[in-house]
Order: sequence, then C-alpha cells, then structure tokens
Amino acid sequence: MMTEGTNISLTVRSRDGLLTVSLLPKAKGLKDEAKNHLQPIVLTGSAEELDAGFFDAVQQPVQKATGLLAGMKSFEESLNRVESEKKEAQEKKKDVDKRLQERKTKYDKLIALADSQEAEGKNSEALQTLRDARATADGDNIAKTDARIDQLKAKCMQVELF
Repeated sequence: MMTEGTNISLTVRSRDGLLTVSLLPKAKGLKDEAKNHLQPIVLTGSAEELDAGFFDAVQQPVQKATGLLAGMKSFEESLNRVESEKKEAQEKKKDVDKRLQERKTKYDKLIALADSQEAEGKNSEALQTLRDARATADGDNIAKTDARIDQLKAKCMQVELF
C-alpha cells in the first residue's frame, strides 16, 4: 500500500457521534512543491462504518498518492543525476580546454624561441627547438612546423664557400 520513505499523517476528529478521519501521505526529502498540493483523503462515518470499510475505502487513493510521491522522488533523483553528469562533463571540457591552451602556449613559446635562434644564426639549435615544438603542435601547426623544419634542414645543408 505504501512505498518506502512515505509517511501517512492520520487525523481523527469526533463530532456529533461521527468520526472524521483524514489521511495525508507525505514523503520526506522531496523538494518538489507539488507534494504540498496533495489533498487529504477524508472519510466520515460512525465508528462501526469506518471499522467495516476503512481500509477498502482508502487503499486505492493512498496507492495513487504514494505512487505520485514515488514518481516525484524518482524524478528528483534523475534530475540530480543529470545535473551531476552535466557538471562532470563541463569540468572535463574545462580541463581539456585548459590542457589545449597550455599546449598552444608552449608551442607558441617554442616557435618564438626558434625564430630568435634562427635570427641569431643558431640554426641547429633552432632545428631542435622546432622539433620540440612539433611535439606540442596540433592540426595545421604540425604541417607548418614540418615545413619549417624541412626549410631549416635545407638551410643547414647549404655550405658557404665564400
């Protein structure tokens, strides 16, 4: 009749020889405000009438109400799980972006160093720096760096006669 984590508040009032019984299923820990809009199940009758038909009268409405509460709880758990997965994905993307940015920064610094070394005539050092830069290059930068390495190799192979 009830799902786990569901409580039922029971109120009994006596008036003019009749009993009025009010039942209200509740679930602890639900954040959804819809839980506050469930209507209580109210039965009025003599003690003998309630004794004879109480459980038959409340069984189906209580099952529906507790089913709604269980559905709300399941929805909240799913929502929490999705939010957690979304947060993890965002953190992972942020981490990947950070690593890519660090790699690009390192590549740019190595290219600048290779430019400086080449300008100073330190072609063999510039060649090694370009090789180091290629290890951090991505996409189009790999092809550009390879072309630059080939150019510098050719330049290193030229022998000045005079």
